[in-house]
Amino acid sequence: MSSTTLRATVYRIAGVKPTMEGMFDATTSGRLAGPGVDFHAFEIAGAPAILYYSQRSTAEPAWCPRLSQLTGLPLALLRQEAEAVLVVAVDGHVYALGCGQGYLSISGIKERGFGLRCALRTVDPGQVQDVVRRAIGGFSRQDSTMAPDGIPIGVVGVRGYTELVKRLGGLIKASDLGLNHRESISVEGGDGLRLPIPLEQVKFLALLRRLNEIRDRQVRPEFESLEAIQPVGDEALSQRLDALLDEGLRESGDIGVHLVIPADLGERRHGCRSYLIKVGSVPIVRDELDLADLQGRCKVQYSRTPVAALREGRVDMCSDGEGTQSIGHTSAIRWIEATVPIGPRIYQLSDGEWYECSTVYLDSIKRRMRELVVEQPELAMLPWHPDETEEDYNRRMQRHFGSATYVCLDRYLVRTPQHSRGRGMEVCDGITDRHTLVHVKAAASSEPLGHQFNQALISTQALYEEPEARAKFSAKVSRLSGGQLTVPEDFRPEKVILAILLKDKELTRDSLYPFAQVALVNLADTLMRQYGVTVEVAAIPVESAHDAEAA
Repeated sequence: MSSTTLRATVYRIAGVKPTMEGMFDATTSGRLAGPGVDFHAFEIAGAPAILYYSQRSTAEPAWCPRLSQLTGLPLALLRQEAEAVLVVAVDGHVYALGCGQGYLSISGIKERGFGLRCALRTVDPGQVQDVVRRAIGGFSRQDSTMAPDGIPIGVVGVRGYTELVKRLGGLIKASDLGLNHRESISVEGGDGLRLPIPLEQVKFLALLRRLNEIRDRQVRPEFESLEAIQPVGDEALSQRLDALLDEGLRESGDIGVHLVIPADLGERRHGCRSYLIKVGSVPIVRDELDLADLQGRCKVQYSRTPVAALREGRVDMCSDGEGTQSIGHTSAIRWIEATVPIGPRIYQLSDGEWYECSTVYLDSIKRRMRELVVEQPELAMLPWHPDETEEDYNRRMQRHFGSATYVCLDRYLVRTPQHSRGRGMEVCDGITDRHTLVHVKAAASSEPLGHQFNQALISTQALYEEPEARAKFSAKVSRLSGGQLTVPEDFRPEKVILAILLKDKELTRDSLYPFAQVALVNLADTLMRQYGVTVEVAAIPVESAHDAEAA
């Protein structure tokens, strides 16, 4: 029995006239204008359509000579690939689907989030199979949940006001798409919508018309919170945010910038052997992509701002080590995320677009800050002396409280198999007699606090997940305290204190830098969710003139 459907990803093309001429002008460029690409202009059930197709010449796989070198066996393997792109206009809109690597040819003109918008309006909220989301602010984190049998969206645990959903898949009624080959079908929505495409031309056009209607529906109530974070629509505000990001990329602004993998390329990461960075006139190839590489390339483009250079440039994931065989590419700006505060508002750059965090999210940050910054912390922090270093401060804390109450661990490192690079890992700056880890930091901006929060996360993870880290930490505490304070060899912390001195103002629940507030709340939520660890923020006072004279 012959198949009646083809499983493929449908994209909607943005800003293209739905005519044969308009589609041809918009698509016959780049990869589709390369050598060996043929095309055929025709109609599908009366709708204008263009089919591009190519048969790639045979080539030796990049891994072949290296495998021959490893095994000592002569290998003469060849591969041949074919790809196609179908473009069709329906009722004022243009759609495209790619076969093979055809999707690479339309990456720059597709409507962002079209497939996700359709999925949020059709997927059964009780039959969610796949969710990919990104955290807003603080730690750059992408989480993926897969449930082939389908589970309720509430079980997935998406925090709609603090996470950007990038892809959602699940079961829908086939009849909702005008299909009748089975009762329900599985779809996946991101930039495109992956689903079974009917092979009968009339039914295929009917499906595209149904997608037109679905995209403009009201979102399902169960998914409303997943659309709470919306792109910034004000062009002037977007330009201002770009200017602030320019400062951050030049390392002169107080914003957080992180390296990420675009959501639609995440699944290709395991097949990637190199990255081709095309920002400016001189491409570079790297085995691993690093934020410094992108910053370095965009800062030397003197005729453009760093953000403009990233928006115009691109990064290719390649299956070979030489950066010649692309398996996916997109604009370079989509490889970074940034969080920018303007007054009380917080904005995040994700996949090249600016999003404003909702008021619900900001209210949740303020509420958590009231919980985290306590008036009477477990440990009363001493005033910080002028010109005192962090190490000096922690050693004075130990002298003041005594080794049975507080042990200074600043600059005492622990080496484990997981943390063997360099000299090792600093677990904390101090530990109390209640076995609370203390991390101390003096800061005049968000950046040092980001390092402090990251250290708290990494060290807590190590103590929970690495037996060797626990054993070495236990031995180090006992030795440095002279046996007056001990922790068991299977020690796992239950509480972390972040002791903070703000150099330019007093630390209160409202005075912490906006980006640091977001990062702090994300840290606290992560440690509680993963390990049940409580986070407490303690303000370090500045020594007054009276105290200095008395000393």
